Amino acid sequence: MKIQDYTKEMVDEKSFIDMAYTLLHDKGSTMNLYDIIDEFKNLGDYEYEEIENRVVQFYTDLNTDGRFLNVGENQWGLRDWYSVDDIEEKIAPTIQKFDILDDDDEEDKNLKLLGDDEMDDDEDIPAQTDDQETLNDPEDEEVEDEINDSDIVIEEDDDEDIAEEEEEAFEDEEDFND
Repeated sequence: MKIQDYTKEMVDEKSFIDMAYTLLHDKGSTMNLYDIIDEFKNLGDYEYEEIENRVVQFYTDLNTDGRFLNVGENQWGLRDWYSVDDIEEKIAPTIQKFDILDDDDEEDKNLKLLGDDEMDDDEDIPAQTDDQETLNDPEDEEVEDEINDSDIVIEEDDDEDIAEEEEEAFEDEEDFND
């Protein structure tokens, strides 16, 4: 059955991912994601707000379902349409190659290195302008009164004495069991 023959009830019951497979299979060429969603909206006579949750699930399914292939610029097609070499070419990241400079190249004044043009622009920027706040915070002033070690009082905790007594009782009990 062609996707154009779907009724509203069929669109309500069928998953968007299965409808996308049917749509792309019928059309025979790649489609933009938004065009696919618009097609579903028209078939089911939906407003976007009515299918928003289904669209989120559809996008997730589209990325994880092995039947589909993103061929770039939000264009989706069926993986069956492409050979393994085509798929590698479409989804393989492009790698930029850079020449390695030798000592002669570095001395060449006409040669622009990556980032050089950005460095030239930064020379005119002052380190601090008049409208910037300073990093000195008046609250960060040094404390006038320092605490002497002799002023610190450490109270012994009674819990430590109890813990020591329990440990000694446990050791005595172990000695008794041996």
